[in-house]
Amino acid sequence: MSQSVMAEAVAAINAGKLTISETIAEIGAKLKYEDIPIEATQNAKKFILDLFSCILGAKEITSSKIVADTVFELGGNPESTVLGYGYKTSTVMAALANGTIGHAFDMDDTHREGTLHCSVSVLPAVLAIAEKLGLDGKALLTAFIFGSEVTVRAGEAFLGKSYFQGFHPTGTCGVFGSAAGAAKVLGLPKEKIAFALGLAGSQAAGLLEWKAQGTWSKRLQAGHPSMCGVLSSLLAQKGYTSPSTVFEGEDGFIRAYSHKDQFDLKRLTDGFGRKWEMSDTSIKVHACCRFSAPLADCALDLRRQGVTADSVAEILATGSKYTLKVLCDPPERKYKPQNIVDAQFSLPYAVACGIVKGRESIFEFTDESIKDPKVIELASKVKWEMDPKAEEVYPKIWPATVIVRTKDGKTYTAHVDYPKGDPENAVSFSEVEEKFRLLAGLTIGKTKIDRVIEYCANLEKLDNVNKLISCLY
Repeated sequence: MSQSVMAEAVAAINAGKLTISETIAEIGAKLKYEDIPIEATQNAKKFILDLFSCILGAKEITSSKIVADTVFELGGNPESTVLGYGYKTSTVMAALANGTIGHAFDMDDTHREGTLHCSVSVLPAVLAIAEKLGLDGKALLTAFIFGSEVTVRAGEAFLGKSYFQGFHPTGTCGVFGSAAGAAKVLGLPKEKIAFALGLAGSQAAGLLEWKAQGTWSKRLQAGHPSMCGVLSSLLAQKGYTSPSTVFEGEDGFIRAYSHKDQFDLKRLTDGFGRKWEMSDTSIKVHACCRFSAPLADCALDLRRQGVTADSVAEILATGSKYTLKVLCDPPERKYKPQNIVDAQFSLPYAVACGIVKGRESIFEFTDESIKDPKVIELASKVKWEMDPKAEEVYPKIWPATVIVRTKDGKTYTAHVDYPKGDPENAVSFSEVEEKFRLLAGLTIGKTKIDRVIEYCANLEKLDNVNKLISCLY
């Protein structure tokens, strides 16, 4: 994005000539692949391959099968593929299925300051339309990056506080990025991109109540925004109107979804086109909540230091206020997870699992493994408390500390600011490739795996995304 275009857009919004959605739409309409820095496109290719691994790996779990079966039964014009299953349905329903399935392992990428999962709500929408239209890799990348940027910035505007209002930002903010990306891949003009964003605001949804009983509804809150983003863009394409003040209006999204009116509208547009916030997205190496990631890394560090389950007398874990809220409440379900979602969002389980098993992969989050008596016994020795220093830097950093006192009176400490996968402790494309080979190997064979990796590594050279999609089932 040329600085002159961005400067014009910012000047217009400052002069009251453009609303936030109009500013975003103007940037999006003019955005070209060549405007995006190579760092952003290289990161985007990693995020895309990473999400494909999450979708294909989760094909056989029950929640995924229910979604895939339901979408198949509902039918629809055969336009876009449900990945892993190979059948085609409408763009709207394909986005729903692929987004929901991609969030099942909770291993899809996250953004710290946006406090949300980004790619899982945007890529399925963009991919579904790109497949239908037979577009090339540059078009896919450009729309994906634009949509991801909108998602992240919408999340950042809430300053990490949206959770305290009971909202799940992946669902509430993801729909804007999905709509923006879908509108971009459709080639809509700025007026209609703004319409798509306004329509997305009427479909922003996602509650945190899923965690009370460890239910699957969180997974739907990744597919739902992807579906609604496609719908918003298709309606906007035909001229369906919506408010241009969807973000900043008195009854707009930001104020309505904020916690005690804590927000910063500037986060939505400042530097858009010059600094790509989506590049700071984290790729997950553990199959559990992102808030658990530094705790899991601490546990693995303690194991390397020589801590064993049998040697532990007590464990103290510390983190930010919301880390404890999401991972420790209700405590009875965190100490003894009743299902996989409980375990994915359990501080005691994350710490104990890392020390006992030395890894926190999808194989440590199965109905059988979460009831491992050795892990449950060690989890019972875990206590927690809020760390004022961690709270002070949240959401810019999500640090954690774990302190172990052993039966012989020794003390071991591990502290992590940036868990593996964060931009400051990044995974390489080859490491994402390893993750893809592991998870995708549960669904497709080596020949297709090799082709998908090659296509993603060189996505900007791909003349038709359907070549890639044909390998994803």
